[in-house]
Amino acid sequence: MERGIDKDLLGKFKAVAQGPDADLLREFLDMLYYRHEEHREPLSAEDWAAIKEGKEAIKRGEFVTLEELEKDLGL
Repeated sequence: MERGIDKDLLGKFKAVAQGPDADLLREFLDMLYYRHEEHREPLSAEDWAAIKEGKEAIKRGEFVTLEELEKDLGL
């Protein structure tokens, strides 16, 4: 039996995909998609905590751009 797409899940996906976190959603979806291809283990509690911490750091502006990193590395 083929499973249909849950309407609530699809609605949430569409809402996030149209908002400011659309890029993050795409990265997360890619990570989940390719994880199954490589038969990786699910994310641990520590992984989820690190993701949350990273998102909070980005919101606080604690990041460097690729251009800034390349400049700092002399590339």
